[in-house]
Amino acid sequence: MLYIFWILFFLIVYTYFIYPLILRVIIIFLSDKKTNNIDINFTIDFVILAYNEEKVIESKILNSIEATKNIKNSKIIIVSDGSTDRTNKIVKKYLKNSKIKLYEFKRLGKSQAINKIIPKLNSEIVVFSDANIEYTNFTISNLIKPFINEKVGCTCGKLVFRNPGNIISGKGESMYWKYENTLKKLESRIGYVSGATGAVYAIRRNLFKQLPNNCINDDFTISMKIIEKGFKCIYTENAIVYENVAPSVKSEFKRHIRDATGHYISIIHLYKLINPFLGLRSFIFWSHRLLRWSVPFFMIFIFISNIFLLNLDFYFSIFLTQISFYFLALVGLIFHNKKKLSFVFYVPFYFTNLNFSLLVGFFNSLFYKQSGMWNSTQR
Repeated sequence: MLYIFWILFFLIVYTYFIYPLILRVIIIFLSDKKTNNIDINFTIDFVILAYNEEKVIESKILNSIEATKNIKNSKIIIVSDGSTDRTNKIVKKYLKNSKIKLYEFKRLGKSQAINKIIPKLNSEIVVFSDANIEYTNFTISNLIKPFINEKVGCTCGKLVFRNPGNIISGKGESMYWKYENTLKKLESRIGYVSGATGAVYAIRRNLFKQLPNNCINDDFTISMKIIEKGFKCIYTENAIVYENVAPSVKSEFKRHIRDATGHYISIIHLYKLINPFLGLRSFIFWSHRLLRWSVPFFMIFIFISNIFLLNLDFYFSIFLTQISFYFLALVGLIFHNKKKLSFVFYVPFYFTNLNFSLLVGFFNSLFYKQSGMWNSTQR
């Protein structure tokens, strides 16, 4: 039990702390080539996936017009995935603008809607966005600059969360994404960001591979398939977008479960990246993703193995530390509706909540038939 305890402890520490340090060491030995600030004339399709987005679609259209104003040869493609509310009606008011096109599909699910729209496009670069994401006037131009390098097949930008309600889970989400963006920045220096940010990413259209029927995390699968082919995925920190956090812990938890379910399913479709002989691509996939998705199980078995070591004072102290951590997480859950709550409570709460959603997602992926159907998280 002693060896099991320390191996699992090391793997958790490695995943969150040692891995970023290793990335920094690897970067020292790699050249950091910056993209020059040059005029790029790629043809761009800005694809917005929408399902019942009547509350936000008009503001998204106006934001998209501004975001593409300075982009030559760009079109705004709105894909309505069987919307039954006023989404299509609102979009049609703007079809007089020759840049805007609406495609109305029957309900397919997000991944299958992407499969259907891509063959209808003729652009060199496809930029993907959800309907609730706000772009700046420079997001797209910054996002597509790295494509001047023919080895770059995918780029992703920086997602910044807004927390207008100042909810506790939102604070944890913002903190988590700051950490994720730091990892993406480091991985990008190597050339292989482990999964694009769905809110803001772009691909070379000719590298797209049709998504499987049960695909949930389309953004992750699309970008990792491009890496699997040997092309680079680059993080562009100055391609910034904004999104509001979910308005409640419950809705955030449900979103995390769906994402987690999709991540475990994606392993089947990305099995080639498990091969360590792929070098850095495999190393990043293992370190950032596979081990991270294993942390809930590490936490459980560390707790169990610690019980068998309670006769030793040192391990008894560690056991009390674990109990205290989960107690703080429980307090964070009980008082999650409070506007002000110390990070001493919301950090353990968010970390535990996130890993519990991974655990639920794992069992969902095993025992429930998954559908690509989606509903937007209310923001």
